[in-house]
Amino acid sequence: MAARIDRLSEVFAAVVCWGLLANALLIAGNAITRKLFALAWGTAFDMQWHFFSAVVLLMAAAALRRDEHVRIDIFAHRLGERGLARLDLAGFLLVLLPVCIAMVWFSGQQLVQSILAGETRATRESVSALPAWIIKGFIPLGFLLLALQGSAEAIRCVAALKGVAVRPIHRSQLMQRRDDDS
Repeated sequence: MAARIDRLSEVFAAVVCWGLLANALLIAGNAITRKLFALAWGTAFDMQWHFFSAVVLLMAAAALRRDEHVRIDIFAHRLGERGLARLDLAGFLLVLLPVCIAMVWFSGQQLVQSILAGETRATRESVSALPAWIIKGFIPLGFLLLALQGSAEAIRCVAALKGVAVRPIHRSQLMQRRDDDS
């Protein structure tokens, strides 16, 4: 099950990487048309925020899977393999999953309201007619993916604590630092 979730996270990460390229081209195109032709397109500026939102929200699960997320390592390298598994499991169950569930719930309600109201991004700050549900949809989707990846990591922690499987290699870097500090 954890491996399937890993693959899902990586698929989204691969798609988002292409989104980064599209965003770079969009930004460059906006800059060129503004400077050379004095043309500005409000929707293109708004699309930059859409791409940025997608990157931040949809890449979080892949960052967690790759252990590239922010973690507080003050004590982690002193805990040993089992202690680190316990610490990670507690973090996933007591912090990550409840926050993700709450964010999916609340942002999902906002998404549904946005769809039903036919809301657009047009405000005083933006003249874009892009549907607001697009950018609002990244929030519950991103937190859902993060919750799924957190569940996969929790499964790995339990497996490591039961002695059924070892934790991924990147976790051993913390243990190696522990040995180096001794």
